[in-house]
Order: sequence, then C-alpha cells, then structure tokens
Amino acid sequence: MIADLGLILSVAAITSLVFKKIEQPLVLGYIIAGVLVGPHVSITPTVIDEASVSVWSNWA
Repeated sequence: MIADLGLILSVAAITSLVFKKIEQPLVLGYIIAGVLVGPHVSITPTVIDEASVSVWSNWA
C-alpha cells in the first residue's frame, strides 16, 4: 500500500515538473499521471490492487 502511494506521488511529481517546465496547466499533468499509473497502461508500473486504492480514497 505504501509502495502504491510512493509510485503515485513520484509519477505526479515528475509530470507536474514537466508540465510546469512547458508552461501547461498542472491539472493536465495530474490527469496524465493518473493515466500512467492506472491499470490500462503497461509501459510503467501500475497500481492494480483496488483495495489499496479504495483505502487511500476513503482515508480523508
């Protein structure tokens, strides 16, 4: 579960830095980060365990 959070935060940080560098909205970078760590893209490591995603989404 912590590894999933680390993956999500690191991909979000990288995409936000890239989108800030090319002067695009950061929200678009976060959307791209979500697509990259989602289970439908096999290029990068993905978050497949739905239970851990549910825990993080309901934590607040």
